Amino acid sequence: MLKKFCKQCGKETEHKEVIKQKPSKYGKSRKEQFKAFLSGFFGGVASPVGASLDLIDRYVVCTKCGNKKLENLGDEFQ
Repeated sequence: MLKKFCKQCGKETEHKEVIKQKPSKYGKSRKEQFKAFLSGFFGGVASPVGASLDLIDRYVVCTKCGNKKLENLGDEFQ
């Protein structure tokens, strides 16, 4: 775990990292889900390393109060 300043607690506390999948830009119908599959499949073929990194968000969560902050830092999260 890493120590960071928590604005809600007002002091430096232990934080943990949480990675969550971003919500899909496609709808819930079968046709839209198939489009999402094709987009992911061809995106993975073109760039196997960065294919899934644009589908996730990185959050840092305070272990004391549970305050969650989105921290998509670096090239891999852009």
